[in-house]
Amino acid sequence: MSGRPVLLMRFALPLFIAFWAAIGLLAVLAMKTQSQAAEPTETEATPIVGLVPAPPFAMKNDEGDWEGIAVDLWRHVADQLGLRFEFQEIAIPDLAAGLQQGRLIAVATATASADHELVMELSHPYYSSGLAIAVPVKASSGNWFEPLGDVVSGGTVKIAGVLLALLLVAGVLAWLSERRANPEHFSPRPLRGIADGLWWAAVTLTTVGYGDKAPTTRAGRAIGVIWMFAAVVLIALFTAQVTSSLTVTGLRGRVRGPADLVHVKVGAIQDSQPQTLLRSKFGVRAAGYPGFREGLEALEKGEIDAFVAAEPVLRYEIANTFAGRLAVVGSPFLRADYVFAFPPGSAIRKQVNYSILSYIETDGWRDLIQKYLGSTS
Repeated sequence: MSGRPVLLMRFALPLFIAFWAAIGLLAVLAMKTQSQAAEPTETEATPIVGLVPAPPFAMKNDEGDWEGIAVDLWRHVADQLGLRFEFQEIAIPDLAAGLQQGRLIAVATATASADHELVMELSHPYYSSGLAIAVPVKASSGNWFEPLGDVVSGGTVKIAGVLLALLLVAGVLAWLSERRANPEHFSPRPLRGIADGLWWAAVTLTTVGYGDKAPTTRAGRAIGVIWMFAAVVLIALFTAQVTSSLTVTGLRGRVRGPADLVHVKVGAIQDSQPQTLLRSKFGVRAAGYPGFREGLEALEKGEIDAFVAAEPVLRYEIANTFAGRLAVVGSPFLRADYVFAFPPGSAIRKQVNYSILSYIETDGWRDLIQKYLGSTS
């Protein structure tokens, strides 16, 4: 019996060692497999974030690297969430398709709209502004007659037309009242007599008062009194309209706000939200351009009279590329919210929203805005 324990120990010890060695080997293999699964293989594609050049939100620096408000914000969010990505420039018409087809995990340069909400998911807005209008800076040619062209506006023509029509009415009524009792001043012959009446009406309207022609009948004098008071109002209206046309047009040109866009040639980014809103809200069919730079160059060349786009983008582009040649007029209109866009059913949208909301309350966000816009917002 004493030999049996010795025999058992002789066989059990190697089996015990082999068992635990096998357990350890399996554990090492499992950890290696997990590590390989967590790390991307060399053939695994890097997720793409699409963007469109839109300074100061997205632009390339001298080294060819992307920078801007949207770019830096996305980098902060991706770093906080541990997201892998690479930026890729995508044409505006292809952005929605890229999200829907799963080729993009996000679009960094997007604006919120009802149409966008139907085909993609949107983040919380990180910057709010509106649309603005860029126009050429009007330089004086030194020609003294140039301001006369600015006088011919719709309002001036209407008032001038009303004035001339009333002038004709007053002249004819004066001639009808005076042609028999006062033939020395108002000829009985129709053509000459009406001409006499028009001369009298014009002299009275301008308060020159030559006195060469004057009504003598009660009816004629009554017409004269009525015409004198009417003339005061008409001259005041006409003078105010001419003054307004000379002053405002000289300072700002023909376009002063969105209501003026229907009368001029307008441009916008092709298939963009501004182009859609101009058509639906103001009935303006804006010519489409592939980018902000192309649209502003067309504006400078005179191909269009106004270019409509996001207000901060216009101000940045004009200040850095078209200073002194183009200018932004009026106040921002039709609010625009800048957001990140995601494919439908995105798994990261909620985490991105949390990161955005947390960051925009910090000094880091205020410093970022200061860096690109020059003032905190």
